[in-house]
Amino acid sequence: MSIHQGKRLLATLAVAAALPLSLPAVASAAAGPVDLGLLPGDELTTVTAVGDRGQLVGESCGTEPHTHFCTAVKWDRTGRISVLPSLGGGFGSPKAINGTGVAVGNSTGRDLSTRAVRWSPDGAITELPASPGGRTWEATGISTLGVIVGSGQDAGSRQHGLRWDPSGNVTVLAAPPVAGNYHATAISRDGRFIAGQLHGDDGLRRVLRWDASGAVTMFASTEDSWFGELNASGEIVGRTTVNDRYAAVKWTADGRMTELGWLNSYATEALGLNGSGVSVGMGYVDSPSGSLPAPVRWASDGTMTLLSGTDGQAEDIDPRGRIVGRAGNAALWDANGVRTDLGTLPGGGFSRAQLIGPDGTIAGGAVAADGNWHAVYWPAR
Repeated sequence: MSIHQGKRLLATLAVAAALPLSLPAVASAAAGPVDLGLLPGDELTTVTAVGDRGQLVGESCGTEPHTHFCTAVKWDRTGRISVLPSLGGGFGSPKAINGTGVAVGNSTGRDLSTRAVRWSPDGAITELPASPGGRTWEATGISTLGVIVGSGQDAGSRQHGLRWDPSGNVTVLAAPPVAGNYHATAISRDGRFIAGQLHGDDGLRRVLRWDASGAVTMFASTEDSWFGELNASGEIVGRTTVNDRYAAVKWTADGRMTELGWLNSYATEALGLNGSGVSVGMGYVDSPSGSLPAPVRWASDGTMTLLSGTDGQAEDIDPRGRIVGRAGNAALWDANGVRTDLGTLPGGGFSRAQLIGPDGTIAGGAVAADGNWHAVYWPAR
C-alpha cells in the first residue's frame, strides 16, 4: 500500500467513525465496466443519455491544445461506436434519448452556428424549427411519444423555452412572471410536465415547471435555485440557497418546497429522482483532510440515508430504487442500500457511474490504460 493510499484509507475510516448512523452493507465487486472506445484520432468519450431499452448516446472528443471538438455518437448493444451526423459543421451533442431510440440535442451547421436537432433511430438528422424571427439553440429532453423540449432565441436575442410536438411544430413555452432568459431542461416520459431554469433580470436563478395546459410555475422566487431532476408526478429536486448554504430540496407536485434532511450544516445537492419520489445526491461530511462529499438517498418523505462514508456521490436512480454513482470508484446500490463496487478498466484507474436506464443498463466513465477518460457501460443485469 502506498503512503497516499494509506492516508486515504485513514481519512475514510475517520469519516465513517464520525458518522452518527450505520452504513449499508457492501457486496462483493461486480465484473468491471465495458470500454465503449473512441472515434479514430479522439482522446475521450462521454455517455450523455441512456434510453429506456439501454440505448447509449454521447460524445467523442478531441482535446488538442485550445480546442475541444466533440462529435455526436451512439453505441449499439454490443458497445460498437458510430457517428451521428451533424448539420454540416461537424460538432454535435446528444442530450436525451427516448425508448424508441429517437435522440435530441444540438449540432453545428456549416456556418458553425448551433441548432437544436433530432436524430431518428437510424441516425438521420433533422433540424428542429425555430419560433418566428428567432433561432434554436438546443433540444434537451424528449418524451416517449416524441414531444421535445429545449431552447432558442427570439428576434431580440432573448432566450426562451421551446416545445416541439412529434411532427416538429414549435411552440414558445409560457414566460415566467419575472423577466429574464429561460429554457426547458427536461420533460417527463409521459409528456405531462416540463421543467426548466430561469436566469432572471434581477440576478436570481429559479426553477420552472410547465404543466399539461402550458401554465408555468416559478419555484423558490427569493433565492437562487437549480434544477436537478423531474418525475412523472411533477415533483422536482435540485438545490437552493438556505441560510447562505446550498441545500438539497424537493418541490412537490403542488409547488411546496421541502428541504431534504442532512447530518450537519454543510452543503447538499439532489441530482436524481424516480417516480416513487425517492431522490439521491450528495452532502459533505467531515474528514481529517477537510470536508468530503458523500453519496446520499432521501426517501419520498425526505428522510436521509448515508450510502457510504467514502468520498463520492449518488447520481441517478431507476424505477426499482437502484442507485448509481461513486464511492471512491463507480458503485451500484440496490433498493436496500447494499453497495456493489463496479470496478475499473484494466490498466486504468478511477471510474464513475453516472446514469442508469429503466432496464438496468448503467453508463459512466473511467480512466483507461492510455490515461484518457473513456465512456463505459455495465450491461443490464
